[in-house]
Amino acid sequence: MLIIGKIIKPYGILGWLQIVSFTEKKEKIFEYSTLYFKTKKKYKKLKIKNWKICKKKILIKISKIEDRTKSEYFLKKKIFIKKCSLPKLKKNEYYWKDIINCKVFNTKNKFLGKITKIIDVKTSNIISIKTNCIKKKQEILIPFIINKYIKNININKKKIIIKNYLYFI
Repeated sequence: MLIIGKIIKPYGILGWLQIVSFTEKKEKIFEYSTLYFKTKKKYKKLKIKNWKICKKKILIKISKIEDRTKSEYFLKKKIFIKKCSLPKLKKNEYYWKDIINCKVFNTKNKFLGKITKIIDVKTSNIISIKTNCIKKKQEILIPFIINKYIKNININKKKIIIKNYLYFI
């Protein structure tokens, strides 16, 4: 299972809930045929009756939840999909889940660290590398631009090579 969102708080008195979507375009979360949430023991289908965007907030209405009190059961629940429901990607496209924890090397095969997170900015994504290559642990931020900063990506080996002209490394 793969986390693609989170229910964050109730909205109004009629049982609507506000969610955060981790998909690239926020409303694409609803393109997946089945969404799930996790109870203590298992995953259950999240039966969404309706959804809407209101004042830049994504709201859902869950079947059989008609008031704010009943909706509170779902607070802070994560929203999941099955990994197999992800669409196939084109060449040089990657899911963030595949990039996180990749080991990063320069072209001289010097280990720089592991990718801990990806920061989404309008112009490009930025990878955050946790490193010990300088006297103390620190974070290096590099734009995730293939052929400009990123030389090679091998998802199977969880290895990424960055170009050497990043002189600060």
